[in-house]
Amino acid sequence: MKAKSLFLSLFSLLILAGCQDDFLALSPETDRNTVNFYKTAADFNNAVVGTYASLKLGGTYNTSLYWMGEVSTDNTNYGVTTRQAVNVDNFQFIDHSYTSLNDIIYAAWRDHYRGISRANAILSRIETAGIPDNLKAQYRGEAQFLRALLYFNLVRLYGDVPLVTTEITEADGASSLTRTPSAEVYNLIISDLQSAEQVLPVTYGSTDVGRAPQGAAKALLGKVYLTRKEWDKAATKLKEVITSGRFQLLPKYADVFSFATPTNAEILFNVQYKSGNTGQGSGFGPVQASEGARITGGSMRYVTADMEAAYETGDLRKSFSMKSSYLDATGQLVTQRYVSKYVQFGALAGDSDIDFPVIRYADVLLMYAEALNEVGFNPEAVTYLNQVRQRAGLAATTATTQSSFRLAIEQERRVEFAFENHRWFDLVRTGRYITVMNAKGLTVQDFHTLYLIPQREMDLNRSLTQNPGY
Repeated sequence: MKAKSLFLSLFSLLILAGCQDDFLALSPETDRNTVNFYKTAADFNNAVVGTYASLKLGGTYNTSLYWMGEVSTDNTNYGVTTRQAVNVDNFQFIDHSYTSLNDIIYAAWRDHYRGISRANAILSRIETAGIPDNLKAQYRGEAQFLRALLYFNLVRLYGDVPLVTTEITEADGASSLTRTPSAEVYNLIISDLQSAEQVLPVTYGSTDVGRAPQGAAKALLGKVYLTRKEWDKAATKLKEVITSGRFQLLPKYADVFSFATPTNAEILFNVQYKSGNTGQGSGFGPVQASEGARITGGSMRYVTADMEAAYETGDLRKSFSMKSSYLDATGQLVTQRYVSKYVQFGALAGDSDIDFPVIRYADVLLMYAEALNEVGFNPEAVTYLNQVRQRAGLAATTATTQSSFRLAIEQERRVEFAFENHRWFDLVRTGRYITVMNAKGLTVQDFHTLYLIPQREMDLNRSLTQNPGY
């Protein structure tokens, strides 16, 4: 059984329970926090672990990002047909008729800012801390990486968002913050990642499995540049990851997601889970697998017919990532598409060991190919796309022009990163979301390239304004 050293800290459990304050309803910190904590290297290590733990909250990679990044697209649907009061919010991602009271969208805002507040507390205090310089630099870099990741998600989901870079200790300290222009938010993201890549370790020892290495900061920075259409900068940064020699495609696609080898040469950064520890296991597999497939739990998100048809004949990724049928408890074949990528058979509901990938080396290769192509159709870009296709058992791409290569990259990203929360972000980033969705009978409008600001946040902070169209 694998060791998950980063998330087994007792503090990660305590901070999850003790930091459930809403971003715009903060409470004054206790004397215990301000006087006795943030003193020793162990204190800061625990605080960093708690910031990593924010990636497992319901509003981050645990739940909300899947609904907002996958279910709102042509990849998956709800898997429930009966509409009830308890699932109104869920069906809004099928209908694309969001309201400001949607709890899934609200949780994303709330929990991303929870993580940011933890990172800000570290960054506000660490420079004056009496701890070794090497640890000070590492913890600062980790906090900056995590803050950048969280803000990157927020600015893509909501557009202009309040930019908070220091610790808020007053109960009403966030009640009058206005939305900061997205360009300024991106400036902080870029600055954080540029600083982080300078101080993060290239690798970690076995006792620090799961922490963000230098390569993760470089890759995320490359994705930021790609999102901003700064093609040359994106290509330069992503090439640094490629030429570092630290990462590679695993021979078998399925091995990337194995609970037995969660830390491998293809994973730059993932959200780690460990079964058998309260609140530390993953529930992705049971939630997405078919209710009758003899997997503990029941599906909430099924694979669409369009997603199934997106796989080319012979694509080795398909049989691992999804299933088209299952045998029920009586041995009868039931035709039902479901996600199998995160299934760990035998695991209890909500207590799987399978991690959730945030940045993979395949992503680096495809982003690099995309950046090269946007500068101008380049045979070098084709070689990087074909590396991913070859691993999937497919022939080389037939794209021979810049425009056809764009569509080839779009297609490859869809099947390579199926059910990993990329689809909505990719289509919005490339300006293709409206065209693709409407062509498939999924009625979306221009303003759906951003989500709405939660009503609860606007009620707490009258300075916030709503996104156009909502």
